[in-house]
Order: sequence, then structure tokens, then C-alpha cells
Amino acid sequence: MTHEELTRMGWRRIEFKPALSPALFLYSWSLIPIAISILMLCFSKYNEYLFHAFVSAILLQSMALYLVISKRKMSLQYDSIRNRVLLGIGIIILLIVVQYSQNKLLPIIQIVLTIAFSYCTLSSIQIYVNNIGSSYEHPWSSQEKLSEEKLSNWTIQSYIFSNHVMATRKSTETESIAWISGQMENEQLKLVLDIFGHNPKDEFDISSLQIDLQAND
Repeated sequence: MTHEELTRMGWRRIEFKPALSPALFLYSWSLIPIAISILMLCFSKYNEYLFHAFVSAILLQSMALYLVISKRKMSLQYDSIRNRVLLGIGIIILLIVVQYSQNKLLPIIQIVLTIAFSYCTLSSIQIYVNNIGSSYEHPWSSQEKLSEEKLSNWTIQSYIFSNHVMATRKSTETESIAWISGQMENEQLKLVLDIFGHNPKDEFDISSLQIDLQAND
């Protein structure tokens, strides 16, 4: 969609900065306890601290993933990310269960599980970055309300202005998730449309979301 078409619809694209540096910093530090645990296993030294090393790595990676996803929490509804997060939770549970077993291969199993968790975390961050999408804003008034006519095939949570998510839509055609929330800036109200599920360098066709804020209720 061209800039002129966006303007005619009343939308203006805004820049979204994910701020990945803190998350990548935490993730890189999480690799240190994994490396140390491998050395412990190779030299059969301090094996009683292996579990602590695994937990440290998982905590750092969990914090890294939270820092990324917290900027766009709706991205958890994206199938590829949600499935990896659920798999990561399953790995954590399995890691704890294995810790209290009497398996002779306990350290090796835990290292494999921790590396698997690391992969889930890193791939989730990579998917997030590649599909971070785009954001748009539209001027709004406290007297205006959302409706099914304005947002066809959307799930509306709030018809009146709200600082929280007001409406959501999951598009199977474009494999994207879109949500509208309210925002106040310099005493001016506006609707913010966030779209997750496409490369931020690509233009997204907003018309595919069936938004018509000029429609009569």
C-alpha cells in the first residue's frame, strides 16, 4: 500500500524499535554456564553444581525472551512463537523431573534439554525479529466508537476508547496478527494499529484487514 493510500485512509506509519540489545546481551551471557557445565561433565568435577548451571542459563534466556516479547505481547498468539514457548515450558518441567530421577545419564540428559531450550529461545527471538511487522496511527475522538461496521471480522474488546487492546484480528490469509489500542499523546487521542507477522521492511496492505473507520454505525 502506497503512502498516498494510507493518507487517504487516515493512517500514518510510525517506527517501532524493538530494542534487542539487552535481550541479546542476556542470551549471550546464558551460554557461559552451559559451557561451564560441559567442562564440568568432561572433567567429572563439581557435578553437584550442574543443575545450578542449567537453571542459571534458563533463567537468563527466559529473561531475554521476556524482554523481547513484552514489547508486543500479542506476538505470543503467533503460532510459531507460541509453540516454541510451550515447548520451552515442557523442557523446563522435564528438566526438573529428570533432576529427581536416578538415571545414570542424568547430566547428559540435562545438558541436551538445556541446549534444546536455548534453541527454542533463540529461534523464538529470530522469528520475532523477522516478523516484527509494522505500526500505524489514526487520529481519534472520545466521542467516536468502534463497531462491527468499522471493523469487519474483528474481535472487539472495547467499543469506546481505551489505553488497552480494543480489537484484535488473526488473518489466516496473510498469517498475521493485528490489534488496535488507544493512545493519548499531547492530549490528542489516536488509535494505534499494530501488525505482527511480516518483515518490517515490507509494506503491509492494510485494506486486507477490512478496516473502515469512516463507516456509519
